[in-house]
Amino acid sequence: MARAYLLTDLVKLVRAYGVLAGTGDMDRIIAGQISRRWIAKEVEHLVPLSTLPQKLFHTQRGRDLLATELFSDEDIDPETINTSKLDFGAMGDNCLINTNRLPKLEPSIHAAVLTANMLLGVKHYGNHGQGMPGMTHDLIVASMLHDTLGKPYRYSAITSADHEIVDHSYLFSWFGDSVANYVQVLNTYLEQFEIAIGHNEHPPEPPSAEIATAVAAIAASRLRLTARAAGDQVISFLDLENRDELARKGVDIDSDFPERPFLEADFARTQIAFGLAGVDHYALREPLKHTLIMAVRDVLDDDSKRERLSGRRGKAVHEVHMNLPIMEYYVAADNPNSLETVHLASLEMMRSLEKGRRKSLSTMSAHAFRISAIAERVLGRALQPLIVTLAMLHDVVEDGSLRVTGYGHSLRKIQFRFGGPIAAMVSELTDSNVHSDGANKAAVTLSHPHLMQPQEQYNFSSFKQTQLKPTEADLPYTLSGIVIKLLDTVVSLEEGIRDPELMTGHWRNSGARIYWAERVRGAIVYPLMERLLLELKASQIDPKYYRRPHSVNNVRLRAGMALLDMTMMYQDLYATQNLAILALEYRLGTVQRDTLISLFYDPNVNDEQFDARVLNDLLNDENLRESISEGVLECIAHTTLYGKDATTESLRDASTFKAYRASALRRHAIRQELQLDSADKLSALALRKEQMLRQFDQTIEAQNGALRPELFTKAI
Repeated sequence: MARAYLLTDLVKLVRAYGVLAGTGDMDRIIAGQISRRWIAKEVEHLVPLSTLPQKLFHTQRGRDLLATELFSDEDIDPETINTSKLDFGAMGDNCLINTNRLPKLEPSIHAAVLTANMLLGVKHYGNHGQGMPGMTHDLIVASMLHDTLGKPYRYSAITSADHEIVDHSYLFSWFGDSVANYVQVLNTYLEQFEIAIGHNEHPPEPPSAEIATAVAAIAASRLRLTARAAGDQVISFLDLENRDELARKGVDIDSDFPERPFLEADFARTQIAFGLAGVDHYALREPLKHTLIMAVRDVLDDDSKRERLSGRRGKAVHEVHMNLPIMEYYVAADNPNSLETVHLASLEMMRSLEKGRRKSLSTMSAHAFRISAIAERVLGRALQPLIVTLAMLHDVVEDGSLRVTGYGHSLRKIQFRFGGPIAAMVSELTDSNVHSDGANKAAVTLSHPHLMQPQEQYNFSSFKQTQLKPTEADLPYTLSGIVIKLLDTVVSLEEGIRDPELMTGHWRNSGARIYWAERVRGAIVYPLMERLLLELKASQIDPKYYRRPHSVNNVRLRAGMALLDMTMMYQDLYATQNLAILALEYRLGTVQRDTLISLFYDPNVNDEQFDARVLNDLLNDENLRESISEGVLECIAHTTLYGKDATTESLRDASTFKAYRASALRRHAIRQELQLDSADKLSALALRKEQMLRQFDQTIEAQNGALRPELFTKAI
């Protein structure tokens, strides 16, 4: 059921982001829905430069990569690099490239982001600058959602295998009558539009100028994605399996320009859509006519010009985005807590992280969308546009750097586009090069006498800070920063829970997963959870709490309680899955695994008893060595009971695993302190754990048995 509070424009937008992430993140431009095998190959990892296709370096993207890696100390023009004089073989495995820098087919959800920003520009600046009042936000959201009908929504259940289908009833329930009706009107007209094009006939007249403009924006957005794929020559660099997958879908992979038929079709569709009666000229046709349309026309006339579509400043990307009225005219710095700034942030995120993939099923865009959707679910009436803007931008600097995606983003650019306060809040969410900074910042937050509001730490009316740096360990996280850190953790845990078989290398085993959850992310998240707990308890026991100068209002306190509850739930689910992985590594049967899980969570089992019954009896190293010999895991260092540099001669180091259990028991205590341990809540958590374990076992069986070596040792 939809939430009972007011269905605002912001709520509709973040729900749309969630539906897009749950229905379209496995769809790619040109390819359509791709296989999980394809997705697994896109998972972020490092590859030697010498293994990349040589023809990549004859493209603009490839030359940019070479300039960054081989000539980082020189101000070199990538066009001047003579690849024939480079000895790639001599580079060996020394020069490692993040795969997020390599060209990829964009997820179709990017088209929805573009459509929304195009139409927002029409709403504010269309009709010769007067704006188009009839371009409502409901129509903008409907234009984002029109392609989700009939698709499975993968986040409607705890596992990817269980889902519901997005239909009209779903849209009416979650978005209200207006959005759902607009989706129906749009899809009815789009069907007529496509039929007319298929018969070489002129499309019927649209129901209104607003619908005509929405159809034109939808067509232009798809063309932009196709143009980038053509400019990047993506299909040419796909491996044999992915090319075969495209061939089965009718793509001529042997062509010198396999993207051309799709570029031609989308160009023709956009031209026809732009000719519909009522399409806004000033804010839609005009800015695209002299950028995207002209560039694609030139490429279709002369294939050699397709490189102009590519790159960080390509005509299919940079010029289109920068010429959109919402980007050109709207001043986000003056409106940091507005719906328009959220849209602008989604565009900035999309254009900076278009190649970004996470170490799971998700693209960078879907990750940000999912954070936004969960924020609405747990924060309710406490949700603000600023929180969603931070969800959009929190990874842009960190993952948009030259060495990660090749984009070269920075806090300075965020400050220029969004103003000092938002840039400062992004900086506190951006990981520092010093790994201890995040934990130190969290410790400062825990010891701080009160929660810092963003407006307090970054004076929105006069903030002019220019020396921004990631994390800033001496300053506490603001309340907004805490919220995003916890939500980001929830979504990261969820990604691991849903698709464990898509993790690569040591991330498939208990060692890296538990170390990350406890020592890396846990070192930041645990103090932040404790700080929220302190505030919640103070509000409950201090009758004068709301008279304090820095008190948090009741709406936000309830939201904090819900956020803490959800964070702990996902931590428990992730821990349970990690215990299942550990059980596989130690060759435990189902009954033994259940015993391991039960003892791990039982607060009545003391450390001495846990050591004896679990570490000594259940987790027998003879079984572990047998698993290594059979390839269930690559080496002993990949399991949590040994250090990351351990050899078969090393002694056990169970400190991280025991700390991980202590954290699980602490969550049990927090639930008691906040009275979150009702029978209903505990039963619901137990059911989710059971569902997750059932799906995990089915995944193992689908990989040809629980002990199949490839499952945990090979990158798919």
